Amino acid sequence: MRGVVVRDAAGVALALRAARGRGLHGPLPLLSPPGAASWLGAPLFLALIRAGGAAPPGLEPPLEPPPEPWPEPWPVLDCGQAPGHALAALRAGVAAVVLAPECPAFPTLAALAPGRVLAAAPPALDLAHGTAGRPATEEQVARWLAADPARSAGPAAGGSGPGDSPEALG
Repeated sequence: MRGVVVRDAAGVALALRAARGRGLHGPLPLLSPPGAASWLGAPLFLALIRAGGAAPPGLEPPLEPPPEPWPEPWPVLDCGQAPGHALAALRAGVAAVVLAPECPAFPTLAALAPGRVLAAAPPALDLAHGTAGRPATEEQVARWLAADPARSAGPAAGGSGPGDSPEALG
């Protein structure tokens, strides 16, 4: 499932706004930059996800609940080759971690937390770089997420579109 690389609460809010604007439901992978566990840490990463996940004015959930849940932040912290950071992040409540598969502790951590220790980050649009080196816009994020084959069931549901390359968004 496609995600978005976020660096601050404003980026989290932009990603959630874009997903809601397209009517997307379910988990929304919000990834840290590569190796962020060593300089950002799990508590601060989770705090920025929480801060950006609060509904801004005008985007509160409707009085009638939608047929499916709104997009839910799914924090993914990149731990590089640091298994201690990965274990601490999982204990802190991060949904998933990226840990280099060549890390000797990878098999053990993957067995302890099935489906939560990833060998590679999912395809993601980096908000800081977007396309052509410019920050991503809300519309680019919305198109990126809406074109995710994992979220749609074919062309009628918006399944056709750019591939898993953020550059294809132009």
